[in-house]
Amino acid sequence: MEKIQDQERLATLIHQWNQDHYDIFELSRPNENLEFHGVVRFYFQDGANVVTKCIRVASTASTKEVVDVLIEKFRPDMRMLTRNSYALYEVHLDAYYLEVDEDDIVEIWKTEKVG
Repeated sequence: MEKIQDQERLATLIHQWNQDHYDIFELSRPNENLEFHGVVRFYFQDGANVVTKCIRVASTASTKEVVDVLIEKFRPDMRMLTRNSYALYEVHLDAYYLEVDEDDIVEIWKTEKVG
């Protein structure tokens, strides 16, 4: 019973997300294991230069997995640098930042402010 409620709650959040975003960023409905996927736009800022890339992300992906894909997409030459410390941040329109830790990337979607 609780799993069905979780699935319905997550489906409602995803529906709200999908209504507030362009179709390209639509999230799939959660399956019976509460897993879903979608396309997310990421930004890389290097000084004054800003580049964006969109990648498909699954709710089961770890932050490290997402960062590894982003490094490859944004700057493949960065893999050879000795300093390989990177961070992933969630940026909100009201100018606050949340650093995403090693928890599943799904927490970004679950905590998204809707409305």
